[in-house]
Amino acid sequence: MPFSRFQRALSRCCAFLLLVCVSSAWSGLLVKEDVDKLFADQYLVGDIQPNMPLWPLFARNPAEPDAKPELKGYVFETIDFEPVRGYGGKPIDVMVVMDVNGHFLESKLLDHKEPLFRSEAGIAKLTKFAAQFTGLTTRHNVDIFDFKATPRRDDKYAALHGVQAGTVSAKAITKTIMLSAASVAIAHAEAADIGQIAGAAAAGSRRKPQNEDYSPMGWSEMLSAGMVSTQSFTRADIEKAFANTKATGSDKLASSHPDEAALNVHVALISVPAIGRNLLDNDGWRLLSTNRRQAQALLVTESGPMARMNYESQRVQEELPFEVRQNGKALTLRAMSYDKGLIVPGYPDTTRAYFFIIDNMTPLDPASSFELDLKWGRRFGSYPNQVVNTAFPLHYNFHGWRAAWHEWRSTNWSAIEWVKAWKTRSMEIAVLLVGLVVLTVGLVMQKRLSATTRRLKVWRSAYLLFTLGFIGWYAQGQLTIVNITAALDELRHGGDLGFFMNDPMTVILWIFVAGTLLVWGRGTFCGWLCPFGALQELISMLTQAIGIRQKRLRTAWDAKLKWIKYGVLTVLVASVWLAPSFAEVAVEVEPFKTAISLYFVRDWPYIVWAVLCLGLSVFVYRGYCRYICPLGAALAATNVLQRWSWIPRREACGTPCQTCRHRCEYQAIEPQGKVDYSECFQCLDCVSIYQDEQRCLPLIQERKNPGRVIAIQTGVNA
Repeated sequence: MPFSRFQRALSRCCAFLLLVCVSSAWSGLLVKEDVDKLFADQYLVGDIQPNMPLWPLFARNPAEPDAKPELKGYVFETIDFEPVRGYGGKPIDVMVVMDVNGHFLESKLLDHKEPLFRSEAGIAKLTKFAAQFTGLTTRHNVDIFDFKATPRRDDKYAALHGVQAGTVSAKAITKTIMLSAASVAIAHAEAADIGQIAGAAAAGSRRKPQNEDYSPMGWSEMLSAGMVSTQSFTRADIEKAFANTKATGSDKLASSHPDEAALNVHVALISVPAIGRNLLDNDGWRLLSTNRRQAQALLVTESGPMARMNYESQRVQEELPFEVRQNGKALTLRAMSYDKGLIVPGYPDTTRAYFFIIDNMTPLDPASSFELDLKWGRRFGSYPNQVVNTAFPLHYNFHGWRAAWHEWRSTNWSAIEWVKAWKTRSMEIAVLLVGLVVLTVGLVMQKRLSATTRRLKVWRSAYLLFTLGFIGWYAQGQLTIVNITAALDELRHGGDLGFFMNDPMTVILWIFVAGTLLVWGRGTFCGWLCPFGALQELISMLTQAIGIRQKRLRTAWDAKLKWIKYGVLTVLVASVWLAPSFAEVAVEVEPFKTAISLYFVRDWPYIVWAVLCLGLSVFVYRGYCRYICPLGAALAATNVLQRWSWIPRREACGTPCQTCRHRCEYQAIEPQGKVDYSECFQCLDCVSIYQDEQRCLPLIQERKNPGRVIAIQTGVNA
């Protein structure tokens, strides 16, 4: 079949695959009509709450239609409370029905963008997993095991079965359900009309969450560490601020006790967990976490004889006696309704504490210093409106390495979810690390590794089997373009990449690949660590062994076709910003999920596409990798960072010797003998030829005529 006809067939297949993906896309979130239909036979559905996005459910009582409805529970979507992102970088949305005692009456998957589970079968897997939370409570400790595990539960603990190839997705569903339910309970614990849910919320808040442990510190420790900034004003300082005003002399003790500390002010950024968890109790921290969302929160305290609570006769009452400024811009504050004071040991009882939330419309950068102005007004005369105002500047600067150090120091690593995931997979991580060390040593000693054709072939075949069998099919360590698009989308929305930490294999491989890109280029991953690439090459070895020969394309055709993958990458990256819904399905151009992550157990269009990509490699060496793969294009685009020309070359390479170029299956060597590292897969074949006296022309000539090889190497005619 002519190659142009093959291209057209391939394009039609891609279009069909994307059409199928689009048709199966999940859509739609709850509206009032949906909730009414879902619970028409069981409950009366109230209007959505004005202060929280949830619907109350009331018991039906046909016998007494005029009786006051009895509140039974709530319906809410997790995306409105705790939008936890899954493997695809998008929040997973689950509908949760919770009664007034904190029991889950139903949990139903509404929406997700997980790339492995977009088909009907995939959606069914995640739906089945989410349904396991029915019957649990906000007080349950939940663990996720293998997808074949038998679920079990008691009053306090639940062991749930996981999802095949969906560990990150399962953890995201668990987190979004449990945290959202806790947020609903805590937020309503202060309301008087919510019935018994207040008791459940209070009980839940008393239980210390696993992910909110910290290393306790005393008040003096926090002061010395700079977590709490202190500033003192003497009576003379305050009197000086009102000098030459009508309020001069209001403090009768200023002249006799000028150096007495009149006011001590402490400032702390309590939205930093290492600080807030030490200063607030569990109720306060939960309230802060629920209310602030992505905003920052401050604590300001006063003590001393002129503190506001002790000196109301001189100071003018103000609702917000402080103003926060950063980079010359005033930030908007609102008080937080928390009146329990501070719990930190050593905190003086006479200190008055204020808690403030920084409005998101005027965000505060916690990594930079900021200033507070203590607004103070003194009355004079006999009329209330006769006031002289002044401001006292306060400075706070707890950022950079100090914040990072204390955050790290106060973290209980064993309680963090991703740390648990890494511990669970410790054996897999150990095997992977050993494999990467072995590969690194082999590539560093590339000449010894490729000293003979047989040695190189045996070693390479063995490592490709390790990559396919262990890294790919067993440990699910297939890097994918979805990692890049998910990261771009998350950064586009101002988030971070923390959701990747639940997949240790992906994190370790990306770190290793990032390092080797600077040394060897894309070839380390594409040539050695990509399970799908390994599968293609192993298939090629088998088909060649039975006599099927691959077609070597003309150099001009090869050069043009290699641009296709850059076009695919450009479309995918652009669609992250311009057409996010298209990006979610367009990544299916990558057959990795079908062939590696899901073991070809998927809907038939995906299987057909994966088989076509593998079939292409039978006739064109690693055709998908070289011409279509967007991940390969992304790695190849970083070739500008690669500085080490690690493949040994002679001046005779290219002129007159063309052996390496003709033997290079990837066609990554130019006629002049220069290696195109953006297209090199680091197979080491050319390094082996470089040392082979039977194949390398300069070595052959050296063996026959020692003087001739010197002329070739120096470019001088003998």
